[in-house]
Amino acid sequence: MEQQLILDRYRPLEDLGEGGSGAVVLAWDTRMQRRVAVKRMWLPLDSTGSPIVRPPGLTEARTAAMLNHPSIVTVHDFETDADEAYLIMEHIDGASLEAVLDDLDDVLDLDEMAAVFSAVADALCFAHENGVLHLDIKPANILINRDGRVKVADFGMAAISTAMGHGRSAGGTLGYMPVEQLEGMPVNEATDVWAFAALTYECLTGTNPFDADTIEAAIARLETLPTPVPSGIERSLPEEIDDVLLAALGLHPLDRYRTVAEFADALEPYLGDERAGQQSLADLVAARTVDDEQDTEHAPGLYELGLWDRLGGGAGKVLLGVVAAVECGWLAWAGLSWTHLDRLGVLAAVALIVLAGAIAPALGAALGVAALCVGLFVTGNWMLGLLVTLGGGVWWWFAARTNPGAAVIPLSAPILGVIQLAPVTPLLAGFWLPTLPAALAGLVGGVLAMLASAASFAAEPYIAVDPLVFVDLGRAPLVALAVRHAFLSPVTYIALAGWPLSAALMSWFCARSTRLWAMIGAVLSSVVFGGAYVLADLAGAAMGGGSAWITAGMSVSVTASITMVLLVAALGAPTRPEEDCEPQ
Repeated sequence: MEQQLILDRYRPLEDLGEGGSGAVVLAWDTRMQRRVAVKRMWLPLDSTGSPIVRPPGLTEARTAAMLNHPSIVTVHDFETDADEAYLIMEHIDGASLEAVLDDLDDVLDLDEMAAVFSAVADALCFAHENGVLHLDIKPANILINRDGRVKVADFGMAAISTAMGHGRSAGGTLGYMPVEQLEGMPVNEATDVWAFAALTYECLTGTNPFDADTIEAAIARLETLPTPVPSGIERSLPEEIDDVLLAALGLHPLDRYRTVAEFADALEPYLGDERAGQQSLADLVAARTVDDEQDTEHAPGLYELGLWDRLGGGAGKVLLGVVAAVECGWLAWAGLSWTHLDRLGVLAAVALIVLAGAIAPALGAALGVAALCVGLFVTGNWMLGLLVTLGGGVWWWFAARTNPGAAVIPLSAPILGVIQLAPVTPLLAGFWLPTLPAALAGLVGGVLAMLASAASFAAEPYIAVDPLVFVDLGRAPLVALAVRHAFLSPVTYIALAGWPLSAALMSWFCARSTRLWAMIGAVLSSVVFGGAYVLADLAGAAMGGGSAWITAGMSVSVTASITMVLLVAALGAPTRPEEDCEPQ
């Protein structure tokens, strides 16, 4: 059974872990089409037992979490609903430093330590310059991706936990908290310096002498026992590292380096080659993630995406390119064959537009429509050519330009009309596209289908298409008269309204990215589409026209179309960008 989307946007894929304040979920962002990590935190309760939707200090904590730096895990958003808060973060495809250390039979070498230390130091320095303390530096919050780059996670989490009532004012984890943090005293940059030094000590020696079971035991350990000399534990370490680490681990803030930058300047000369360390870390992560992939090969959470999402990579792009090439080639042939170019020139131009459609469907669509407009102007259909130019320009600029699906789907309407599947076009537009592009694609598809139907000398409200319209180009004058007659009739526009309306409705239902809602949307959108044509037929009858095709063929066309779309939806509703997304 498909899981409910988080915030109507994020589809859960896999549980990544759970703590005292909430859980972390790997999810699929249905707007941006990418994996994200969603940290779910329970909102605190007020005196009546109801969740406090906006606890005091949460806005400032959210700002602290959304630092932008190459060595900091990006936080995309922070949202709340009735009883939970959600931190939406970049998903790091790799492993935590904690996991890497657990897998090692040895410690990090000086090259690997240089790569980790440099990245964490840069992240902390940037955060401190922006007035943000981390207060929970530990191996679990240091993430390493597949190419060995290191990023620090959970900036601002101590502040968020505090604002939401999930912990002490200073946050932190036993073993990585200096005495002032353990005692709940004021914290500053030197607090992060101590935690950073404790993490470095553990990476270089393989042990953390500051760990304890309780806060009281941790305080007693720090105040009574001296810190073991690092080179006494790991004999390969230069003795110069001892002095630097012990200075950074001073009991009180004034005993330590004042800033992370001072600590880094003192330690980095004794570490190794950062570039070599990054490559070594990449090898460690690669070895670990290969094992993880084998262990989770059949994990259900990783396969909850529908077939269409899983085809969204290379296979989907190839299929889209093939369809776009065929459609753009037909548009180019239909338009340029009416010009005075010789046959070889027409074929060469069509071939170029076919190639453009295969490589870049949006570009191919633009060139194909332009070629069609050229043909209309050459044959003297100035008004129709102008309308297609303006309408096509609006469609391309606001929909097709940034979305290949919006470029390809409406061009299929005339071809589908030949096999009585024209109603598939607005349904597929709504299935794949956000609301505005879907409506535009539906409208353009309707116009093209009706143009092809009128050119086939079909009866109003123009949905049946004769296949000869694609090859018989010698009827241009008669076609122009038929098209002109069609688009002067109000019946045409009543029927045409069903195309964008059904596409927009289908898109609204499919925004939930579940099979059930997509199927419900297909049924209701088909009702809207068919209803528009029934109204058009009634209007035509009232004006002395009417069409037997509506009573007989329309039901066949809509039934066949809805069956096809239901089969498509059953294979998995797609996730897709929304109206406010940037071009991919």
